Formats: sequence, structure tokens, C-alpha cells
Amino acid sequence: MPANHRTGLYVFSLQRQDSLGAGKNFITLFNPAASGKILTLGGFFVSYMATVASPAYPMRGYRTTSEPSGGTLHAAGEICKLDTQLPDSVAVIRSGNPTTALGPAFFNSPVGTVKDTVSDVHDVDAPVGFNPFVIRPGEAVVLREDVGAVGHLWNVSILWRELSR
Repeated sequence: MPANHRTGLYVFSLQRQDSLGAGKNFITLFNPAASGKILTLGGFFVSYMATVASPAYPMRGYRTTSEPSGGTLHAAGEICKLDTQLPDSVAVIRSGNPTTALGPAFFNSPVGTVKDTVSDVHDVDAPVGFNPFVIRPGEAVVLREDVGAVGHLWNVSILWRELSR
């Protein structure tokens, strides 16, 4: 089977991303309209460290209703292939508060309120025991904190599969 028709698993991970008081889009995963692939989410992995005492504001997952723009565009070489023989991912990853229009939310990850605390990793399967969470060409998801507190540092990872259409 040609390499461009293989099913592939990929993961992208960021560490120590600080919150903003007004909220922040931490990471977007976009499937370009011309990708020729279907993406299915495998899961999100979220943890935090609170360096300040503040109210709890969860990390949330949303579908988006527009193509993300701005922020930091990550190169294909920054996306980990779970098999090194796979072609580069077709996904477009942005971090650093990219702009996108929010669609419906699909998960919340808890956060603590006590200064100098570190969380366990919250593993968000998308979803367990059901049909896959599909990101079709032209669609995206975003991990976002709607309201934040500077001093909440987040580690976020996203795992997905790419399937030929």
C-alpha cells in the first residue's frame, strides 16, 4: 500500500503554557480542506501546575466553526509519528492563542486552586466505547481556557489518527 494511503497515528505536545486572564486558545488541530484524510481523535492529555492561588478555570475542548489563524504555526517535524515510517501528518497545529470561532464544547478538564500544586495527567478519551470523534477536511478542534489566571501553567498533548478518504 502506498505511504500516502496508510493509516497513521500522531501526537503533538506542549509544556508549561501559561494562562491569560481573558482566556486563551492553547492548541488547535485543523484538518485542511484539501488533505484527502479523515482525522479521528484518540485523546487529550492535560496537566497543570498552579504557581498562584486563584479560582479554578478548566481546560475545555471545543469544535471550531472557522479555520484557525495566527498564533504559532508548528512545523510537521514537531509532530511525533508513532511509526517513523509514516509520512508527515496533514494536520495543521497552532498554539500561542490562535484565533478561531468556537463551536460546541465536548470536555472540561479540572484544575486546582491551591498555590504550588501540580495535577495528575487528565486523560480525556474522545470518546471511550463509542464511534470515533471525526475531524473532516476543513474542520478543527481547540483546547481552550475560557477564563484564566496568570500562573496556571498547562501541559497539553493531543493524539489523533489519519485515515485515507
